[in-house]
Amino acid sequence: MFNADSHASSAEMIARALSHELETLRQVVETLDIEHEALLGSDAGRLEHAVAAKQRAITAHLHARSAREALGLRDALQEQIESHPGFFNGLKQQALEHIDALREIGAQSKNSNHRNGMLIASLRERTRSALGILRPDAANVTLYGQQGSPEDTMGSRLLGSA
Repeated sequence: MFNADSHASSAEMIARALSHELETLRQVVETLDIEHEALLGSDAGRLEHAVAAKQRAITAHLHARSAREALGLRDALQEQIESHPGFFNGLKQQALEHIDALREIGAQSKNSNHRNGMLIASLRERTRSALGILRPDAANVTLYGQQGSPEDTMGSRLLGSA
C-alpha cells in the first residue's frame, strides 16, 4: 500500500526533492571518504575538518530527507512514483532512478561509515596500547566516548605528562 498523500504534491516538486536528497547523500559519502583518508594518514587537522564537513553533510541530508517526507513520500517510494498521476515524459524514469541510487548510495554510506568505525577502533586500540607502554596507569583512560567524541573527563595533563 502506498501513501496517497504524495499525490497531493506535484511530480516536479517530488522529483526535485528526490534529486536534492540524492545529492546530499552523495556528499555524505564523499565526506566519509575524506574522513577515511585523514584517518589513514593520521592527519589530525584534516580529520577535524572532515568530521565537521561530515556533520554538515549529514545535517543537510536529514533536512533533504525530511523535505521529501513532508511531500508524503515516506515508505514504498517506488510504488508511490509509479502510481502518481503527474509523472510522465521521462520524469517518472528519472525519479525511479533517483530512488534506486538512494538505495545504492545509502548502502555505500553505511559500509563507508562501518569501515571508518573499524579503523577508528583499531587506531584507538593502538593508541591505548602505546599509552599503556608509556604510562601503565594511563591504560584504562577512555580516549573516545561512544559517540566518537573526546570524553570531557580526560584532561590534557595526563597525555602532556608522558
